[in-house]
Amino acid sequence: MSRMLFIALVTCFVVTSEVLNACPACKDSFGANGANKAVGDAYSYSIMFMLGVPITILTVFIVIIAKKIRQNPNSAPTR
Repeated sequence: MSRMLFIALVTCFVVTSEVLNACPACKDSFGANGANKAVGDAYSYSIMFMLGVPITILTVFIVIIAKKIRQNPNSAPTR
């Protein structure tokens, strides 16, 4: 069973690596001297920002809640 799963995963990786290509504008964007390099950089930064902001917000809320619980240990729920 694990051999079949391994073969299926390897097949998926091989097939998708040859089939998946970026659109022409994206391929040019990430090139060293691409005409749309600034556009590609802007997309990259916006994606990183969109991924980073929710993680940062959750981390700040968790730290604040943990500090409040440590300041007043009697308010923590007990089981």
